[in-house]
Amino acid sequence: MEISLILTVALAASFIVVVLVLVAVIVYQRWQIGDKNATLGRFIDENEKIRRKIERAGII
Repeated sequence: MEISLILTVALAASFIVVVLVLVAVIVYQRWQIGDKNATLGRFIDENEKIRRKIERAGII
C-alpha cells in the first residue's frame, strides 16, 4: 500500500510539472509572436512613410 501511495504522489507531481512546462512554453511562444508582430508593424509603417515620400517627390 505504501508503494502505491508513493507512485501516486510521484505521478501527480510529474503531471503538475509537465503542465507547468507546457504553460510556460505557451506563454513564451505568445510573447515571441507578439514581439515579432510589433517589429513587423514598425517595418510596414516605415515602408509606407517611404512610399509617401517617393510619391510626393514624383519618382514613381
